[in-house]
Amino acid sequence: MKKIEYVWNHLLYEALEKKNFSFGQQELAQELHLSSSTIHLAIQPLRRMGAVRIGKRHSEVIDAEKILYHWANHHRLQPTLQMSVNLPVTEIEGLLPDQTLPTAYTALRERFGEPPTDYDKVYCYHRDPSVVGQRFEGHRTNGPLNLFVLLADERLYTYRSQVTLGHMFVDLWNLPDWYAKDAVTFVKGKIDAILS
Repeated sequence: MKKIEYVWNHLLYEALEKKNFSFGQQELAQELHLSSSTIHLAIQPLRRMGAVRIGKRHSEVIDAEKILYHWANHHRLQPTLQMSVNLPVTEIEGLLPDQTLPTAYTALRERFGEPPTDYDKVYCYHRDPSVVGQRFEGHRTNGPLNLFVLLADERLYTYRSQVTLGHMFVDLWNLPDWYAKDAVTFVKGKIDAILS
């Protein structure tokens, strides 16, 4: 992910999962270990579209949904490792090594239970994608790709052992799978319930 995406992720995490809509730009820079200029670059478009209100001491998220869609449209899923694994999805999920952060369908299932649609692909983040590849080396096949590993920055591990709700949404939003729309609609419903 780009550095500015960590800012959007954090603002959404605070708003959606902690019900905290206020923030300070200096505090964001310190907490995320980013420069003030990166924070400013990330906040600027949100301010222009009226998603945040910037004050002298404290600022405020006033439209989390705008941040969510802004991030979703700028996010790009770029797997470092893609492979075809000759195992059912649930077995792949169960064999993921420590320090793996599941996202998309797996994260949805782990957080909310049975997903709204069947799925046949696993997406996850890891600090060292080759560790995930080694775990499944003996199950590699020439079939369709069904395991996608993205490189995780240390900032992703700030939010427990899973991606944030906003991050799950933007990853699902960017998937080409025909069944991704049902998952996106489901997660958006959960977000709407939080914001209502």
